[in-house]
Amino acid sequence: MKNLYIVITDFNGYTQTLHCLEALAVSQFQEFTILLVDHGTTDTTKIGLAQDFPHVIRLEGSSELWWTGATNLGIRTAIERGADYVMLLNNDCYVTPNTVGHLVKLTEAHPDAIIAPVQRDWQSGQITSISPSTCFLLGFSTIAGPKQLSAKMLSQDVIPVKLIVGGRGALVPVAVFNKIGLFDEKRLPHYGADHDFYLRARKQQISLNVAPHLFVDIDAHSTSQASNPATLRFFGFMHSLTSTRSHRNLRDVITLFKFHYPVSWLCQLGVALYFVRYFLVYLFNRARYVVW
Repeated sequence: MKNLYIVITDFNGYTQTLHCLEALAVSQFQEFTILLVDHGTTDTTKIGLAQDFPHVIRLEGSSELWWTGATNLGIRTAIERGADYVMLLNNDCYVTPNTVGHLVKLTEAHPDAIIAPVQRDWQSGQITSISPSTCFLLGFSTIAGPKQLSAKMLSQDVIPVKLIVGGRGALVPVAVFNKIGLFDEKRLPHYGADHDFYLRARKQQISLNVAPHLFVDIDAHSTSQASNPATLRFFGFMHSLTSTRSHRNLRDVITLFKFHYPVSWLCQLGVALYFVRYFLVYLFNRARYVVW
């Protein structure tokens, strides 16, 4: 039996962490160890774990770790403990009962691949991501792709994709980390590190896949500051360009485009296209929001 470690990060979000752990508790497959990286500033998670899930291994980290540093802390610890596979699971992601076990079986059948479940919205149950991709040349770091499973997709165990989004149930063999390294916590501390990691994996001929019969439900209550720009006043919009908590912040977007723009010396063009589109989308949606 391969050693599976599930790495969860928590920044003062025990309500969601509780749901995440409850989902794992009813998993049909239980041969795993949970490492929870608590990098918040209160004792809520520490106390909650001791009361509700004493078997979960809590790793204490600084609040300055952000998502990337916290995730890397969990991965390093898993590897030190002898992990063969690491599942990356944000605390706002709730796997369905059959997901973990089937992902393990699929990874055993595809030992050189990264495999993730299909992402759904926790409240509506609607699929939010199946096979995302990118088009950096035109300023798109993420293209959502189809949101319905076709008969062809359902006929396959895994679907090759060009990108996996986030730490949302992706199962990564430790051999992949040994080959390409961990997430880039120095240059991409919070947002963009997942894109960079999976794109680096593709460049190293590591197959990215989604399992069309397996699901993870995403609780979007606490996501990027810029996830719904229509609700932002102009000050909030400007803040979203600088805040580490926004996936639209200039530093991370520029860094990501520098790494992955197909013509490196023209990466500023891709960045400009990205932010012009964001500004226009903000103006359009904000106007509709205010009028309606």
